[in-house]
Amino acid sequence: MPHHGPPDTRDLLSRLRRWLGARWAPPVVLCIGLALASPALTVDFTADDHLHRLMARDDPGIAGLVSRPFDRFVFADGDPSTASRLRDAGVYPWWTDLHVRVAFLRPLASATHALDHALWPERADLMQLHNLLWLALCLAMAWRFYRCFIDIRWLAVLALALYAVDDARGPAVGWIAGRNALIAPVLAIPALLAHDRWRRNGWYPGAWLGPLAFALALGAGEASLAIVAYLVAHALWLDRGPWRARVLALAPYAAVVVLWQLIYSSLGYGVAGSGIYHDPRAQPLTFAADAVKRIPLLLLGQLGLPWSDAGTLYPLMGAAVMPTMVAFALVFLIAVGLACAGLLRRDPTARFFATGMVLATLPAASTLPADRLLGFVGLGGMGLVAQLLEAALARPELLGDGALRRAGGAAVVASMALVHVVLAPPFLVFRSKAMGTVGAIFDRADRGIPADPMVTTRTVILVSTPSDAFCGYIPLMRTSRGQPRPAHLYWLATAIKAVTIERIADRTLRVTPEGGFLRYQVDRALRTLARRFIPGERIALSGVTIEIETVTAGGRPLTVLVHFERALDDPSLVWRRWEGRTYVAYTPPPIGATEVLPAIDMLKILE
Repeated sequence: MPHHGPPDTRDLLSRLRRWLGARWAPPVVLCIGLALASPALTVDFTADDHLHRLMARDDPGIAGLVSRPFDRFVFADGDPSTASRLRDAGVYPWWTDLHVRVAFLRPLASATHALDHALWPERADLMQLHNLLWLALCLAMAWRFYRCFIDIRWLAVLALALYAVDDARGPAVGWIAGRNALIAPVLAIPALLAHDRWRRNGWYPGAWLGPLAFALALGAGEASLAIVAYLVAHALWLDRGPWRARVLALAPYAAVVVLWQLIYSSLGYGVAGSGIYHDPRAQPLTFAADAVKRIPLLLLGQLGLPWSDAGTLYPLMGAAVMPTMVAFALVFLIAVGLACAGLLRRDPTARFFATGMVLATLPAASTLPADRLLGFVGLGGMGLVAQLLEAALARPELLGDGALRRAGGAAVVASMALVHVVLAPPFLVFRSKAMGTVGAIFDRADRGIPADPMVTTRTVILVSTPSDAFCGYIPLMRTSRGQPRPAHLYWLATAIKAVTIERIADRTLRVTPEGGFLRYQVDRALRTLARRFIPGERIALSGVTIEIETVTAGGRPLTVLVHFERALDDPSLVWRRWEGRTYVAYTPPPIGATEVLPAIDMLKILE
């Protein structure tokens, strides 16, 4: 390959070729990736880990929860009686749609958790070690992926290195319940490799081994659908057969998807009634409306900064923040596209990586943006970045014609080097243990709720809370740990904005969040806006009834009346509100009085 750069650049390129081209380079890169992610071993059970622990038991200990040792990703099964009991226990909010279904068929991922709970049920560190094993397998398969599609060995190792130290691996490896994000690529990449070997070399077993491997991968989770993105990209740019043959070669994978979807639906799995999770097949317009925002944020999180997880917070920071960040992401992606234009024109492998990366965001866009969903997106993303870095060193003319285009391309390359070479490794260390920080935040919230044995006979009323997660996980955490939990736990409103509490009668409160309830998508995990409330509608809980007083034009509750069966100062009722970083004692206002609870400072919670 000709050298067109200055001497320093040529020297750097020579060193990279020598170091990364060595036989020992791939295993060393794999070990570095594992070492950077090893702080995950310090993370204890948190969030959905506690739900999984309860599902592993013969008696989960909470009415409405069912023992599901090999079916742990059912968060709402669509059964109104089950939802009602979980709402009464404080796992679901009062505004839950009782018919909501958020149920994922992930038997292979569930089986790995069942193995954990059979061998070391109380050892979070060993479960995290199990995650690291899957990360090692994921990186090994990523090496096979890059070695298959990048002819130059040292460049394939560079792509592997970028993928291995990508901090997006951290949220997946550092959360026990998130292990499926590591298992899916391990099982799905072989499908693509078998398909490529068949189409490239005429290895006919690949014609059926590929679809078989794909079907197996779907057992790890619906994230495995993302491998179809690379199969399509392969047909577009790498397959040399006639177009009819290329399309027919993909037909078995389409058949697997159809059969999987039929089984999935017939067994009661899927998503319905959630305002966060979308089923593209059943809700194409809703999915598309959110995907146009989520996909740019996912690609920005993969190729640059900030992390896509921040997308959940943007609406809470002001009405202009989300459109501003989406616009920023699009401008950034256009700049990357311009920098890669020469490479994309000349190199079909670059087009394969770029197309696969973009299409792989589609399955991930079915829920809120999160970097742990980027396992498949990163395969193409880091392959493309590796090629771009190599082009900048060896073929700078590919960055564009003219001084302005080359300067812009150089700026993009510099940002890529900063994000993926300089910042990614320390970020991976931090993010691999980030769920420990999340767990500490939930634990701090939990400490604001009484934990004495008497609480098991009481109803805890939270008049304000940052979000559903700061309430719904408390019964799960306490039952998982064998600690006393409230007989009932209800939260009246999320206080992302100010909440007005008015005492209108001896046993009745009027609750009015600024802008109404369900204003933000983060509050709609268990109810879609399509399920409108109507004035006068009543939601009966144990000892409490929520009456919808007024609604917005879109059918969201604007004000609600909360009727209690007992006096508000009855000792069976424990009142709390959020203040600072946890819950504190609260006394309802006297009859006729009104109190405004200020909006919660979400950033202060993270301190």
